Amino acid sequence: MWKRILKMFIGLYLPLVALSLYVFASQKTKQITTLSEFQKRDVEIKKTYFLEQCNALLADTHYWANLEYPVNFDPMGKHTAFMDRYIELIKEITDYDQFRFIDLKGQELYRAVRNNADSITIGNLQNKENQQYVKEGLALNKDQLYLSQISLNREHGIIEKPNKPVIRAVAPIYDTTETRIGLVVINFKMKRVLDQLKSKVADTELYLLDENHRLISSSLHEEDLPYETGRVDNIFPNKLITSIKGITKDSTIIDDDHIWRMQPVILNGTKNSFGSISKPPSEIITPSNWYMIIEIPPRLLKKYLEPLYDSLITFNVIAIVGLLALCYVFQKKKTQKELFYKELESKNIMLTRNSDLLEENNVMVNEMNNSLEIRNKQLSDFNYLISHNLRSPVTSMSVIVDMIQKEKNPEILNQLLPKLDQIAKSITHLTEDINDYVSILDNQEVKIEDIDLKKLILEVKNEFTETLLDDTGFEVLINLDAWDHISYSKFYMQSIVHNFISNSIKYKRDNVASYIEFKSAIENKHKVLYVRDNGIGLNMERHGDNVFKLYKRFHRNISGKGMGLFLVKSQLDALNATITINSKEGVGTTFKLIF
Repeated sequence: MWKRILKMFIGLYLPLVALSLYVFASQKTKQITTLSEFQKRDVEIKKTYFLEQCNALLADTHYWANLEYPVNFDPMGKHTAFMDRYIELIKEITDYDQFRFIDLKGQELYRAVRNNADSITIGNLQNKENQQYVKEGLALNKDQLYLSQISLNREHGIIEKPNKPVIRAVAPIYDTTETRIGLVVINFKMKRVLDQLKSKVADTELYLLDENHRLISSSLHEEDLPYETGRVDNIFPNKLITSIKGITKDSTIIDDDHIWRMQPVILNGTKNSFGSISKPPSEIITPSNWYMIIEIPPRLLKKYLEPLYDSLITFNVIAIVGLLALCYVFQKKKTQKELFYKELESKNIMLTRNSDLLEENNVMVNEMNNSLEIRNKQLSDFNYLISHNLRSPVTSMSVIVDMIQKEKNPEILNQLLPKLDQIAKSITHLTEDINDYVSILDNQEVKIEDIDLKKLILEVKNEFTETLLDDTGFEVLINLDAWDHISYSKFYMQSIVHNFISNSIKYKRDNVASYIEFKSAIENKHKVLYVRDNGIGLNMERHGDNVFKLYKRFHRNISGKGMGLFLVKSQLDALNATITINSKEGVGTTFKLIF
């Protein structure tokens, strides 16, 4: 009897185990693909940040290279007055570790070394003719900039303690007669940048390498030891290492329960005008491209796939127990036909329940994936909102404080002090809202509350100097006759209004009485908010499809990161609201928000 039971069980179980393994493999592939997409977004964000920092350093060097230097430039002698105009600038840019002018023979003409955040030491000139960055700098053309590798700073050939990772930017300088007189060399401190790259949102590891497989920075090391840590061939799989040199696009490799995402960071040979329209773009020369690698280690992959393994084991255990019981009953009760059908029906019900349990487990896994995606987006939005929304009130406070310090007229002081109080209250409200948002993240839900829209707009208005002070030529108009209260996330709505006002100020037209208008309406039983301005507008035929996309900018002569409208749409989408845009160049822009 037991042989017949075993034979029947094998015949029934093999198709089930094959099906369960197929479903498991399919779900595992989907989970790994999803995790890889998160990894791709993480490395792209870090790459963008690293490139922005490098370009910012090069922009500083480009600025110094384009100054008009006097003939026979002697910054430590007869031209000390020329340098006096820039000493405070050198002091205030704390990323400058060393600032130097070097003549065409490699001798320093000027040397400023940072002691701490507030002081520098000038002098102690050295000869740098044998330094590689000096040789590379002297070979540069006028429209070229040199960016060295990241390395530990050395003084007289000895590594400076504590370890100080730096990168050097070099550019040729010319006097007023267009005669080449030497180089400007700036040592930039890289610890802040490398620490930011190593900061973690998830339990992933980051590595920054050069083309020769040398490790520049790693999240596995608290202290950066560029080039002193040697090669890393034993850390990564061979197929990843062998593909590093010459790769121009990102790639993903799955090896031994690791997921490796590699993103090239290419600066060599690129050109950048650094915001200048009148001068040709400068070519960037660097000895090696960088490669940024994000690793998803086995511990994270195992944790992410653990629910799938649990589901597979649970299904097979239940299937084995159920099938064995079914086979036993079938063989034992074969002669009792009626009882057999009842037992068979009972077992079918059990199998159905087991199938439902498997489906519930799959639904639970999908819900966890959606929750993780929402949490990552909320954390990303939160990181940007804090830095973006605090900038305007803090800047306004700085302007008011500066005016108070310089103002002697008591009447004007009496006018400025209440405005300072308004800004302080705006910052206090924003701090309270940030605390509410942190609570939202902890509770994994968005808090909906009744919002007095007019009051909120007036609060946000006080965060901007252009709307806080009189006679600035910019007005905030409020027309909320149709409705003035709405149930929504206050933190999201405050951020949305803040972005609209900030953009209207940033993109206003010159020589025009500028304004932004908030007007409510009811359309098709929905609350509608129109936001209009008379700024410089957009070419919708050219840019209409990219308005709400991440990092899309449409006015190159105006600073910005291209995140404001992306966040506005994300915060509206999060609560099932929609937004459309109608804009015309030289006339203005109208946004329509439907709640």
